[in-house]
Amino acid sequence: MSAFLYVVLAVLNGLIEILTLLMLIRAILSWFPVADRSSKIMSFLYMVTDIVVSPVRRVLDRFDSLKNFPIDISFLAAYVILHLVQAFLGSLMSSLK
Repeated sequence: MSAFLYVVLAVLNGLIEILTLLMLIRAILSWFPVADRSSKIMSFLYMVTDIVVSPVRRVLDRFDSLKNFPIDISFLAAYVILHLVQAFLGSLMSSLK
């Protein structure tokens, strides 16, 4: 049973790694004016990463002090949350070895 759980955690960890990489690519490409959101690459990146960013944005929008903040910190918060989940999964995986 622990081998199965280890494999599930490893796959989940890999998916989070891919998602954080796609978020990083989205952030870097958003700095360039050539990266139009309607392009196929950018629409794919937004489609995949908004799965994580949108719920965080909805939670952060409840705070009045963050509504007028000059930058969208929901993207950064989602990135940090994913890394925290990944660290937790890593610790679970190391305890299963």
